[in-house]
Amino acid sequence: MKFLWGFFLLLLAFPSMAQKGQTIKGTISDALTQQPLPGATIQLLHSTPPRAVTSDAEGHFRLEGIMPGRYDLLVRFVGYDNYLFREIVVGSAKEVVLNALMKESTEQLGEVSVVAQSSKERPINPMATLSARQLSTEEANRYAGGYDDPARLAGSFAGVASELGNNGIVIRGNSPRYMLWRMEGTEISNPTHFANVTTFGAGGITALSSQMLANSDFYTGAFPAEFGNALSGVFDIRLRNGNNEKHEYTAQAGVVGLDFSAEGPLQKGKEGSYLFNYRYSTFALLGSLIPEDAGKIGYQDLSFKINLPTKKAGNFSLWAIGAVDSQHKTPASDPDKWLQETDIQAYDLSLRTGAIGLTHKYLFGSHTYLHTTLSASGNAIHTDYRELDETQQLQPKERVTNDTWKFSFATTLNHKFGTRHTFRSGIILNQNGFNVDNKKALSPGDPLLTYEKERDHAFSMQAFGESSIKIGQKTELNIGLNSHYFGLSGEITLEPRAGMTWQLTPRQTVGVAYGLHSRLEMIGFYLAREETPAGIAEPNRGLQMTKAHHLGLSYDLRISEKIHFKMEPYYQYLFDVPVVEGSSYSLLNLEQDWFFNKPLTNKGTGTNIGIDLTLERFLNDGYYYMVTA
Repeated sequence: MKFLWGFFLLLLAFPSMAQKGQTIKGTISDALTQQPLPGATIQLLHSTPPRAVTSDAEGHFRLEGIMPGRYDLLVRFVGYDNYLFREIVVGSAKEVVLNALMKESTEQLGEVSVVAQSSKERPINPMATLSARQLSTEEANRYAGGYDDPARLAGSFAGVASELGNNGIVIRGNSPRYMLWRMEGTEISNPTHFANVTTFGAGGITALSSQMLANSDFYTGAFPAEFGNALSGVFDIRLRNGNNEKHEYTAQAGVVGLDFSAEGPLQKGKEGSYLFNYRYSTFALLGSLIPEDAGKIGYQDLSFKINLPTKKAGNFSLWAIGAVDSQHKTPASDPDKWLQETDIQAYDLSLRTGAIGLTHKYLFGSHTYLHTTLSASGNAIHTDYRELDETQQLQPKERVTNDTWKFSFATTLNHKFGTRHTFRSGIILNQNGFNVDNKKALSPGDPLLTYEKERDHAFSMQAFGESSIKIGQKTELNIGLNSHYFGLSGEITLEPRAGMTWQLTPRQTVGVAYGLHSRLEMIGFYLAREETPAGIAEPNRGLQMTKAHHLGLSYDLRISEKIHFKMEPYYQYLFDVPVVEGSSYSLLNLEQDWFFNKPLTNKGTGTNIGIDLTLERFLNDGYYYMVTA
């Protein structure tokens, strides 16, 4: 506690450094080819005196001497739609780094007119048709209930429910475990502290720090063909680059923990940079104040990104995220306090989750780029539950060992044939490893029965191709195909995706999208052991993936430059759902079950029908609102 109070006093007493002004800098690039756009005009709106600069040959721009406050930044480039950053917060401590991905316009140039389009109105991925939204780190800091956690912010969106207790993201009625987490273009394990402990697919606070994240995309249905192994939604996470000109440091203290981050150039005068963040749980610091029989909770996480641009070999980046969690509890020492079953239980809980990757992006000319990632990710859960018997002796009750890991190679080739057609294709290879040993006693003192036990590996592969085609000036078609193979079951899927948008008026757009999607179940359900007269059998090894048809419509109305309304009716038909035949047991409704040993069959179905409504006023003149239903 002395350390904690000293830390707070240090923050209060730390002197503010008088500055003449701050710097806003960044890069302007083509959204489809990732090519830098030299000569773009970047204008700081509503400033006195007016400020504007142009991007250099590498697409970089720099505005210096900007006094602290909130500003709008308008980016213009001939032949491209305008890009507007709203209410950029300029502080005295850190430089502001912005990256604009410009979308090429197919409209013929006539009269010169300036129509500012907010970057928030569309996702970063130009292949997305509907049910997609850009999620900014600035919103995670600002929105009520965000806790500086971008994952919790998603719970504010229409069609998304998130419970404060477990941080599970329920999208349009689907289980949290059906969501795909991606980082830097590759699938990772659920990056949440205490993931899968109380609810599969959920956890506590995420290990994602807003200090590390760039703007990312969040999908709630009918997502593009590049996203496989996802049934409900996708959180496509991007890590930002550190400041490559100036060393900067940040310390934060809050309910969820103490944060320390640093960033800066690897070498003065070079483009390379580093960025890292470390967080230690406040609960662990206050551990001595928490009663021992209530359990002691601790967690910490570390993430970093090292960015290494080269002149001829492309851009390399090394990144990682890791989290360590623990919880320990002993029974209440006074029998008079045994009011419920948990009062006589003791447990030790240990979790590890993380991912590390090496990403390379290479630009071939002005129309093609290749994005490749080599990564390793994994999740380990070890639990040991014990319970007092009639003689007040602790007896084993449950033991869970669930270690999963994956080595991945993912590469995507993007080529722009012209202003009207862009093609993207890729392949993802995974070597999945697992070590599962789950045991449970029917009652205290009984021997532990084995429900799942195996150490092995399985190969999986995904391949996709998709095109974005502009038909005329007001219609855009996105079409693609994803294929998924899983070696444990031997199943291969073919999943078509298609979407189209029509711009009815300059302020109104309608769209329609369809997709077939699939998702693997957790490995323990494939390994369930069943006793037969011939010995131990594993009846679920040939279990097929759960699948769903997604159909969505959208109506988008820009009421004004600041106010936006969206309506999205949707229909989802889920099939090939694993169920226990002759019972009501369905994995669609599963929250948690580590000890499962029944045969499953893919005969289950499910339906989700609804309408998502969003009315939003973007932050401007000091206030904003968002109403969803």
